[in-house]
Amino acid sequence: DEKQADKKKDEKKEQPKKDAPKKEEKKDAPAPVAGELTEKKKKMIIKEGGKKAQDLAGMADMGSLFQQAMLTEPEGRLEWLSMALDAMNVEVDPTAEERKGGADKVAKIVLSANDERFACIVHVPEMYTDPKHPENTRGYQVSAIDWFNAAFATLPGDGQGYTVHEQSNTLVKATYTPDPEKGRYTLKAKDAVSGSSFAFLRAKSLVVDNDSDSEEMVFGDDDMPGF
Repeated sequence: DEKQADKKKDEKKEQPKKDAPKKEEKKDAPAPVAGELTEKKKKMIIKEGGKKAQDLAGMADMGSLFQQAMLTEPEGRLEWLSMALDAMNVEVDPTAEERKGGADKVAKIVLSANDERFACIVHVPEMYTDPKHPENTRGYQVSAIDWFNAAFATLPGDGQGYTVHEQSNTLVKATYTPDPEKGRYTLKAKDAVSGSSFAFLRAKSLVVDNDSDSEEMVFGDDDMPGF
């Protein structure tokens, strides 16, 4: 019996050990492709638009109904800027922890640019295009097309390079294509549009122009480069 027991022990020793199951290696998520609209990027665009709208709505409550906004998250892409505009114009949810949107009744020119792209949207609520509209108590008559044309009248270089993708009295959407050989640069174009836009509004007495701070205040924050 002792010999059989020893034999069984030896057999157990000789049996090869079973390999432990290999742990699956975690694979890193693929890096997002440049220009790809990821879910994370979409949330950032919507968040920026919603928060910026609150700035504009606050200024509108103080009487500034024509304003300008610069957005960085859309990266000069018109499709992304349109998404941000939608977020700006949503009705404020009074039950939400953070107030967003509420700029649907604010006339605005919204800009986004980087070194490669520049997109612009002019949105004028319909009531401000008709001086007889019951909600247009100040009798404004401003067209999105007129505002856009004035804003893009002093582009750098050859003064060209923009493409209008949609236009009406209430909405104009456009992009700008850089071309260094023709003196076209996106950031210079953005600043030119910003300045010309302000000049258009000031000429129509749509902004307060009493002191050095008022021009900047009209647009809610540091959205007016050069002023």
